[in-house]
Order: sequence, then C-alpha cells, then structure tokens
Amino acid sequence: MIQSNLVAMALLFSAAPLAAQDNSPSAKQLDSRLGACLTSASAGAPRDSLLRAIVAVRSVCETQIRRVRDLRVGKVDERFGLPDARLTASQQEALEKARDAAIRRLNDEIALTISNWTGLTR
Repeated sequence: MIQSNLVAMALLFSAAPLAAQDNSPSAKQLDSRLGACLTSASAGAPRDSLLRAIVAVRSVCETQIRRVRDLRVGKVDERFGLPDARLTASQQEALEKARDAAIRRLNDEIALTISNWTGLTR
C-alpha cells in the first residue's frame, strides 16, 4: 500500500515540470519542426515527378505546415493591428495581398526544400 502511494507520488511529481511548460512553441521551433518533417518525408517521396513528391510530402507534414502558416499570417495580421483595428476597404485589400504573399513564400520554401532533398526539378 505504501509502496503504491510512493509510486503514484513519484509519477505525479515527475509530470509536474511538463505541465508547467509553455505549450506554444516559438517561431524558430515551428520552422525547425517543419524542416525536419519535410526532410524526413522527402526521403520516402515519389521520385517520378516533383509535383507528386510535393503532394506526398505536404500530406505528411500538413500539421507543421498549418502551424507555420498560421504563425506567419498572424504576424501579417499584427502588422495591420488586428484583431482590434478597423480597416478600410483598401487596407483590407492590402491585408489579403500580404496574407497571400506570406502563404506563397511559405509554399515556395516548401517546394524548394522538397526539390533539394529529392533531387527533382519540374
């Protein structure tokens, strides 16, 4: 009985530091995780076309891609003062263009990484 209580207490105290950690990774950590996923997934990607390789790798790394995309779009939103700002029509248009540009840059980075790791071009 005492031994089981000691084991339970040891498990409880060993889990406490994990619970105290911040659950929101930094931008550097998210980029690193995405890079690691792209690298490892590229090893098993199809080698007959770059498009097929990109589709295959993106499907494996979708969670990391989404997190990095959300972070980058969030930075754009911050530049425009969101969520508190009231934007004019021209500012809303500029916001959409900036969001699209951030997403396109990320997509280009992903495709370039996959191309580099698979050795495929076009």
